[in-house]
Amino acid sequence: MDQKWLSVVLVLSAVCGVSPYVPHRYHFVNQSKTWTEAQRYCRQTYTDLATINNMDEMKKLNELLQGKAKSSVWIGLSRGSTVKLRWSLARDNVHTEKDMFQNWKPGEPDNIGGIEFCIGTYAVNWFDDICLRQRTFICYDGKNHQYCTCL
Repeated sequence: MDQKWLSVVLVLSAVCGVSPYVPHRYHFVNQSKTWTEAQRYCRQTYTDLATINNMDEMKKLNELLQGKAKSSVWIGLSRGSTVKLRWSLARDNVHTEKDMFQNWKPGEPDNIGGIEFCIGTYAVNWFDDICLRQRTFICYDGKNHQYCTCL
């Protein structure tokens, strides 16, 4: 009987993802806002702007956007005056830029005029842009976190 329960636990663990990697739950917001306004909205309504940890998440995010986003969207990545990239979601700032997943459009980041500090995405490629530009955006929801496929 004990082996039977152990087998059930192992199967459920594999199916529902008892692992350090838990996919993020994303929400497309069809409102145009600056990066800072989008961040404020996501923090009030969900958890924060989207954090993307790997190419699988990037592809799933792109699938979510197909048919919804007509242009590029804000994600939760930005850089301050120190030029270091950081995710908006505080607990994800532990990654160094060297270890951080990045998926830049060719030629990006280019920081034209030294004023492009916020990051957007279009068709899985990232670009830097002026934070005051109005865009739709993607929020991350960690409040009702699930351990199975969430996107």
